[in-house]
Amino acid sequence: MSLLRLPFVLPIVFLLSACAAASAASRDYALDYRARFLPDEGVAAATVRVRQRRPGLTLLDFNAPEARYRDFAGDGGIERDGDRLIWTVPAAGGELRYRVTVDHKRGGAYDSRLTEAWAITRLDELFPPVRSRSWVGAEATTTLHLEGPPGWSFETAYGPVHEGGVRVDTDGRRFDRPLGWLAAGQLGIRRTQIGERRIAIAGPRDQQFRRLDALTFLRWTLPELARVAPTLPARLLVVSGSRDMWRGALSGPASLYIHPDRPLVSGNATSTMVHELMHVATEEPPAAGDDWIVEGLAEYYSLVILLRTDGISGDRFERSMAFLRNWVKDDDGHLADPSSGANTAFAALMFRDLDLELAAAGSGLDSVTAALLAGRVDRERLASLAAERLGRPSRVLAAALAEAPRR
Repeated sequence: MSLLRLPFVLPIVFLLSACAAASAASRDYALDYRARFLPDEGVAAATVRVRQRRPGLTLLDFNAPEARYRDFAGDGGIERDGDRLIWTVPAAGGELRYRVTVDHKRGGAYDSRLTEAWAITRLDELFPPVRSRSWVGAEATTTLHLEGPPGWSFETAYGPVHEGGVRVDTDGRRFDRPLGWLAAGQLGIRRTQIGERRIAIAGPRDQQFRRLDALTFLRWTLPELARVAPTLPARLLVVSGSRDMWRGALSGPASLYIHPDRPLVSGNATSTMVHELMHVATEEPPAAGDDWIVEGLAEYYSLVILLRTDGISGDRFERSMAFLRNWVKDDDGHLADPSSGANTAFAALMFRDLDLELAAAGSGLDSVTAALLAGRVDRERLASLAAERLGRPSRVLAAALAEAPRR
């Protein structure tokens, strides 16, 4: 009996599966992000455009504070609820238009800047964080378009943006939003390929950022850094701005910002560039209370990478360790969240001790770091990865974590 039914059952199952797949595919949609810089007004005119034959994407809920994002208009339902802007997407698609103030300050200095000749900002500020609602199985094809005054160029972590736009694709996400640093305007740009990674260094022409110095530094250090942190992206963008911008460095997805006066190697032999690249390689933010992990690893490896690539001598490395110990002693450093200054120095020294403990057992911190950066970053996972390699719990971590508060 079952043998007689089998030929009839299978086509029905296959037909239903095919119909379900076809139904999901028919709800796929195209998502276009557009921004046009208007230096005379100090804003970027932004548009989010959805094209779909059937309802696929139904709602976008933006975190868009009124102080920076304004003049929302477009198709479908648009509702502001405090800092949130909720857009009900029409069944046939449509567009949402708004303006965003580009200039923004961090501690009295710009971390986002628009001038008559250029702009340095983050794409995730032009297109703010958003929660989406869509049909199950609906997939987006996402494109970024950028415009500005005549003669402007646009450099992103996705590559240069020309007239046809550039594809935005984030692994593992059905809904993509442009992320990372952006350099726009009259730019000086240097490019190279290091191994399989494509590198661009960009900044305003008139700000004397030593782009070739930075590129040379990366050619020298990046291969070793990529061995320690294989999660470094296939494309990397480094941008710099003007001297009235924030005098440090800030990482972003597949990109980082560094002030033009910031040395590639500091007086204590640590490297801001290597430090921030370690953050770029970290795929997930640290768990609450565990910021010291990413900061301590970044600071420790900013020295280790220079040591391994002969940028600094063994004696210089040990003097840097002594400098960190004195800093911890003078300023009462400890494991902290958020971590900075003497607290980060304390975490870096702890990772040096852990590295030595692992080396004595025939392993090393590199394999722990590579595994940790590729997943959730928290103290439990760090301890577990170390214990796997030691064959027992780490004594260094046990002593340090006993004094590390949870936030």
